[in-house]
Amino acid sequence: MFGAAIGTGMAAKAAERGGADFLLALSAGRFRSMGAPSAACMLALRDANRLVMEFGRAELLPNTSLPVFFGASSFADGSIEKLVDQIAEAGFHGVANFPSCVFLDGQYREYLEESGFGFDREIALLRAARTRGLLTLAYVHSLAETRRAVASQLDIINLDFGWNMGGVVGVESSFGLEDATSLAKSFVSAVRAVDGQARCVIEGGPIVTPEQMDQVCRAAKADGYVGGSTIDRVPLESAIEMATAAFKTIGTLRRQVDSLERKLTRKVALDALIGFSESIERAREQVAHAMEIDLPVLIVGESGTGRREVAKAIHEARIPWGRWLISGECKADASHDMELDLFGCVGGAFPGVENRRTGLLDLARGSSLVLDDVAMLDIAVQRQLLQAVQAGCFWPRGSKEVIPLDVRFIGITRFDPNAESDTRRLDLTFSQWLGAIRIELPPLRERLEDLPMLSEAVLRGVAKGGKKKLNSSAYRVLLSYPWQGNLGELRSVLQTAAVRARSSIITDRDLLYLLESRHTKSTDRQDFPSEREWILDGLKRNRFRRAETALFLRLSRKTLYNKMQRYELLGEIPSRHPPERWDEKISRERHNRVVLPVFTHPPI
Repeated sequence: MFGAAIGTGMAAKAAERGGADFLLALSAGRFRSMGAPSAACMLALRDANRLVMEFGRAELLPNTSLPVFFGASSFADGSIEKLVDQIAEAGFHGVANFPSCVFLDGQYREYLEESGFGFDREIALLRAARTRGLLTLAYVHSLAETRRAVASQLDIINLDFGWNMGGVVGVESSFGLEDATSLAKSFVSAVRAVDGQARCVIEGGPIVTPEQMDQVCRAAKADGYVGGSTIDRVPLESAIEMATAAFKTIGTLRRQVDSLERKLTRKVALDALIGFSESIERAREQVAHAMEIDLPVLIVGESGTGRREVAKAIHEARIPWGRWLISGECKADASHDMELDLFGCVGGAFPGVENRRTGLLDLARGSSLVLDDVAMLDIAVQRQLLQAVQAGCFWPRGSKEVIPLDVRFIGITRFDPNAESDTRRLDLTFSQWLGAIRIELPPLRERLEDLPMLSEAVLRGVAKGGKKKLNSSAYRVLLSYPWQGNLGELRSVLQTAAVRARSSIITDRDLLYLLESRHTKSTDRQDFPSEREWILDGLKRNRFRRAETALFLRLSRKTLYNKMQRYELLGEIPSRHPPERWDEKISRERHNRVVLPVFTHPPI
């Protein structure tokens, strides 16, 4: 059996839901709910019986169907029989001798016994309760008290080991579980030897967890346990402390997160990083990481994805104000000139170089150096840069002067230097001097879900207050266009459409002519370093559909297939592709003279 010694109606409800068999209305429980230790019940702070009667009748009896024992104090002068009658008339089911002199020792205990207010008076109280038809529970602390309680034929004998340890106001004692187990065995044996019907329960002392209770009860073969501090004060202290700390921590963390989000928003508030797609969220995280530390950065993305915008933002986030961002274009066909551009040289060191040339590494000292089209950088120059990075210094060509290297490298490339299919893979030394932080800016065609947000941002910049807006048909046109120029092309199209639109609403009519004329020019090969790259770009723009790619590149399907086979591009085709694209829609519209094409993408 399990008894709960409590002091509030809330605790009574919780104990009943938890499976308690009976409740004890004790003044100690009420003092615990006030924030005082259980031992406060032994002091003359309140009229104990009046205190228990008030909260017991008002809070416990109306809120539980369990038997409730009244913790009656026999220290007060007056008729015991009258007190028992009041307890029975109030509706209590039983009586317990609490507070009890069993918690006292020494001269004070002797004085109580000699004056008639000791353990004998408590036994008389319990006998009167039994005579009145009430249940009885006797608090005992020694074998002598146990034998006297059993001889009175009381219902429950409760061996109390003393005030509970643990918690904030728990007592400290050398009385351990082994001592409690040994005493409990003697206690149960003494009860069983006199009255086999009496129930033996234990309480207090070192028992503060269910596991400890089970250990002692099993060893002593006791019938149950009474919990006081262990079921209200100790868990309540811990629960309130943890809950309060959690709410406090959550509030603090929320403020920190808000601060970080505001900081992050300020740092990466770039048009190139607007959107909620998974790829652009990953790019934002990479940019934010690059803004926090001073490591070399590699920005990979197609033309028009905002690579230089991102590079400038990274530079401004870490480099002191007033330091210019230095930029240099890497040239594949002039490695010697690129070496001089980077490292510089003295006058007369090379034929045709009469004056001293200051290198980019010197110009960018204490700042950032952006290497545009870094994938085109000659391997030999890469290795020289790696040597300079490892040494922390460099020297202009033809000079013995050593210059400290204090540059943050930011590389920009449209080629993936790690891709197996890319013919422009950089040397292995590349990863040792550049690319500690890698930022991948996805093309617009691969994150069309971001297009509405990007469009709104562009239009806000065109007309202050955001007066220009797109209707649903215009959005459908934008969603079906391949966007080979990415964000740069989108910005140009929307700016032109906003100027040409006769009203504040931009419709599909305002966009179709602009996009069709741009699409016709998109198949030119002049911007591609090789035919393979031209074909691969066309495949990517048309999601690897051969029919659409052939139409896009103005090739026959057979010619396209042969070129794909020659350049080993057949393995690049993914297994699944999205539906119909721009070319077929524009072609169908041109022949059928339909104002609005049928689009597969839903309106935003």
